[in-house]
Amino acid sequence: MKILATIAVLVTTLTLGCSSSGTNDAAKQPSMDEMMSAMMRAGTPGEAHRKLDAFVGTWNAKLKMWMDPAAPAEESTGVMTSGWTLDGHYLEQKFQGNFGGQPFSGVSMWGYDVAGGKYVGTWVDSMSTAISISTGQASADGKSFTMQMVNTDPMTGKPAKGEELITIDSANQHTMTMYELRDGEKIKTMEIVYTRA
Repeated sequence: MKILATIAVLVTTLTLGCSSSGTNDAAKQPSMDEMMSAMMRAGTPGEAHRKLDAFVGTWNAKLKMWMDPAAPAEESTGVMTSGWTLDGHYLEQKFQGNFGGQPFSGVSMWGYDVAGGKYVGTWVDSMSTAISISTGQASADGKSFTMQMVNTDPMTGKPAKGEELITIDSANQHTMTMYELRDGEKIKTMEIVYTRA
């Protein structure tokens, strides 16, 4: 019953989306078969999802964080567990560690938007009430991911932009480097090296 209700909602959404495309020409309205085909395509994980298989597992994390680029990095450790959820549609990552001497936890959902043609991720953690959203692409060889992220600047309440570069160093190690965009300049603020446990 829930599946039928979900399909009904999706078909309604597709119908509204198609009818609001700026045309009143009924002849250009997609058929139900076309809409269902598009929905099935958009809802089926594919090759782009398989590139995220490299992150599945339990990882020991070594973090370096720069609050001030001119000051030494603050270092800490943690553990990230990553696995597929919702029948392989999304990679769920759970992090446990510490920051500033306090326990710290976070959860990421990462996947590939087939219809949109891009990777999409979210991040939430125990030290913020904001949700960080990132979108981007993988390199042709699938060994690196460049993600543009947006969250809320706690000082101003306005959107803050940044970039994440995730590189697969080997089957047992990957590195995430985070940059903030400050006055048009890209500043390195975090580096996390993940080693397979």
